[in-house]
Amino acid sequence: MNSFYFKTYARACLFPYIGGTISQILRLIYDVNNDLMPKEVSWIVIVLGLYVTPGLIIFVNKISFKNIWDKMAYGLLTFQLVGAVLVHSYILLKGSSIVLHAFPHRYWYSFIAVVYFLTMGLYVLCLNKRLYRTGKK
Repeated sequence: MNSFYFKTYARACLFPYIGGTISQILRLIYDVNNDLMPKEVSWIVIVLGLYVTPGLIIFVNKISFKNIWDKMAYGLLTFQLVGAVLVHSYILLKGSSIVLHAFPHRYWYSFIAVVYFLTMGLYVLCLNKRLYRTGKK
């Protein structure tokens, strides 16, 4: 696989997790409310998600999974990105971030979200190493 898309989709998959980590850290520091999220954030999530998610589905057979937990993490990654695209699309269509009220505006939630985003970001880094090492054959 030498296509530009193959070489970039998994790398682009890092950006939502970097952004998610930063946004949750800002929530922890400044106690920012979800209602103050700029619409540009939703556009970025949608564009990145629509770019990354098809690659996660199309090129799944290029990944050498280590075990069942690795497959489950990959499924969670794909599911979470699809969900993020749907949620942020809804935010733009309705013009309101009320859907984010499903997530608690609590200190403990942001702390857990930071850990989640960092963990998934590390998983994506490892995935990139495996994918592009095996993709060069």
